Amino acid sequence: MISTFVSAQDASEWFGKGLNAFNNQNYGEAAVNFTRAIEQDSGATNAWFNRGSSYLRLGMNDKAKFDLDFMLRLEPEALNARMQRAIVLANLGRRPAAIADVTMVIQRDSAFPRARLLRARLILAAGLDTSMACADLKAAFVLGDSSALKYMPPGCVSSR
Repeated sequence: MISTFVSAQDASEWFGKGLNAFNNQNYGEAAVNFTRAIEQDSGATNAWFNRGSSYLRLGMNDKAKFDLDFMLRLEPEALNARMQRAIVLANLGRRPAAIADVTMVIQRDSAFPRARLLRARLILAAGLDTSMACADLKAAFVLGDSSALKYMPPGCVSSR
């Protein structure tokens, strides 16, 4: 009797390999492994998110946006995916959409300093309302993100 053994890995194994590669900054390998996890389980939101994050780090913003959009269709309340997508949208030159995403994050979690910092930076880069950017930078600082100080325009420091 001939026995054939096929080594089939499930989605969680591919996901684990993807995380290992990602943590070792092997983003191309990570994307391949997350793709294999998605092929095994197309509803694996963590694989969609992490593959999108890998693509972001590879500078493949269109692919990152696709994955993050898909992940947000599966899990609309995922703030981490909305933050990542805001960064991708900014990279694609779509600042208003990026600001909308990060504003939604702030509305759902007002104590998220990174969201405040990102929105302020997007607002300043777009040449929009400096007072709102100042408020966000001050809030980020109060919430524990001291890097907010390096982005504060001179007018922010003296204003209340």
